[in-house]
Amino acid sequence: MDIGRVFRTTRHLTAEQWLYRFVCRGKFATMEKLPDLALKRFAKAAEAVPMPNPGASALAAVAVHVRQLQEAVHGRFADGISLGRFTFLGRTIDFGGLNLVEWRRDLGERNNPLWRMNLSYMGYLVPLFEKDARTALPIARGLLASMAAQNPWSSPGIFRDVWHPYSVSHRVINLLVCLQLLNEQAPELVSSASVLVDQIRLGAAFILGNLERDLQYNHLLKNYVCLAALASAAPGFAARVLQGTGASIKQQFLSDGGQAERAPMYHILSLLDLRILRDSSAFAGETQALIARTADASEAAVAGMVHPDGEVALFNDSWLGEGPSACDAVPGLTLSPHVPTRWLLPEAGYLRLAAGDDSVIMDFGPCGPDDNPGHAHADFLSLELSLAGKRLLVDTGTPTYTQGAKRDMLRSAASHNGPIREGLEPIEFWGSFRVGHRGYCHVLPVDGAMRFAAWQDGYIGHGTAVARAIELIPGKGILIADAWVGAPVGTAKVNFLIPGDWTMTGTRAIAGAAAIRFEVMVGALSAFEPAQHWLRFGEGRQAWRITLAPTAAEGVQTTLLWIAHDGAEQPVSEGRELREALVNAFLAVPAIGKLI
Repeated sequence: MDIGRVFRTTRHLTAEQWLYRFVCRGKFATMEKLPDLALKRFAKAAEAVPMPNPGASALAAVAVHVRQLQEAVHGRFADGISLGRFTFLGRTIDFGGLNLVEWRRDLGERNNPLWRMNLSYMGYLVPLFEKDARTALPIARGLLASMAAQNPWSSPGIFRDVWHPYSVSHRVINLLVCLQLLNEQAPELVSSASVLVDQIRLGAAFILGNLERDLQYNHLLKNYVCLAALASAAPGFAARVLQGTGASIKQQFLSDGGQAERAPMYHILSLLDLRILRDSSAFAGETQALIARTADASEAAVAGMVHPDGEVALFNDSWLGEGPSACDAVPGLTLSPHVPTRWLLPEAGYLRLAAGDDSVIMDFGPCGPDDNPGHAHADFLSLELSLAGKRLLVDTGTPTYTQGAKRDMLRSAASHNGPIREGLEPIEFWGSFRVGHRGYCHVLPVDGAMRFAAWQDGYIGHGTAVARAIELIPGKGILIADAWVGAPVGTAKVNFLIPGDWTMTGTRAIAGAAAIRFEVMVGALSAFEPAQHWLRFGEGRQAWRITLAPTAAEGVQTTLLWIAHDGAEQPVSEGRELREALVNAFLAVPAIGKLI
């Protein structure tokens, strides 16, 4: 064990997180040693959980948001469920029949239980019930019976997947909505859905006794959403416990509406959670007002991280298909503004500059909350770019949560579109979700509404710092200036990832009627090679990676790249001004002067 790395990781934990690491782990250790006693205890507690009213108007309001989520995730694959075929996270497993489902099949993913957890969420039942609740009910009954038979609490590791509190929270929410849909379509069958009700009540009792106060953030919020969803069908349920919801929201959402874990995908999912809380009728007074204000701010923040295609940028652990698109989640988003427009989320650390179908999104924020940066990538100063309405520079995405070389690669600085010092990382990653040392970004002053600049200090312990400035020139293209101080010759690099949807001919990219030029104004193109990116979890796609390097120089090394529509003249004076503004602002930082 690397004691120093463990210290650098855990020193950011709060006293409450430390306390509940022992409390929560102690509870699960006890349940694993005494599973029969634990089940008996929670079965008894479930008797005190009120019977949900499937006809409650608040539950119907909650169901709207759950149905939107599950249709987006599972709608395309729902027809395979009755045959025992399940698709999650880019991977399809055909069990050969509902009676042959293996709830905890080893998928060779080592420490990653996410596929098995998704199976136990049962979100795929929601579109089945929405389509035809009568035929979906026996499917749900069979799956619940199978899950119970295969997953006794005495099973090793059962509380890390099927009966993990996060899994149980999802399952309770989804089964509640299935019950609501059954009542809506076939109320005469509700009395025969006792297996759903029993699982809802047992799950709710389990969550009441196992709130994720150790991890907190989106996990703890999901626990509260679960309890509030049941309260929408059973007014007054868990009222005392739900008093903690306000503190969870304040932790999870920032003053600018951004989500604290700085992953746009999770932002959309957390926005849906806010709407469930808002419409559950489980809150009143200041807490209800807080939820409504935060939901409004969170909706507004989506505009700062969306592309013209209506989907979010993929910074940190994000991918498409895990929820509704940004434009479906927030109708009316300005995707292609008629006039040059700037969106800034100063605390979340996202900037979007857009004009027409051209849009750039830059990440200049922390990698995540210091006390839980598990979804962090080293994407400091990275950007995603759409020109002519098509994604041209893309984030690597997220191929896996499994610990190992691929997980390390996707989180690395070199896998993102920001300036790096080759051979070093600005964040110390280990395991699947652990972070030791981590750098931070700092905004630099530059004039111009369509300009922005920042620097990051993740390499400063090695005598190096990097900075970036961008300028979107409406209707023409984008200037990207990068600067390095203290980087040994040959180690200063910047990579750009271009999706394989574009055909590369030299330094020209073509996709349909769109043609784009890459022109290096300062520095040199040092590499052009095939690569991969993952728009959807686990689904690799062809890409191209181009690498720029500055020409060797004393003091500050720089590159300047012009990415333009065909026919747009190279903006020589604007490029010189942007590069000079970046260097001057960068060198004015006291910490940088010490590196020269």
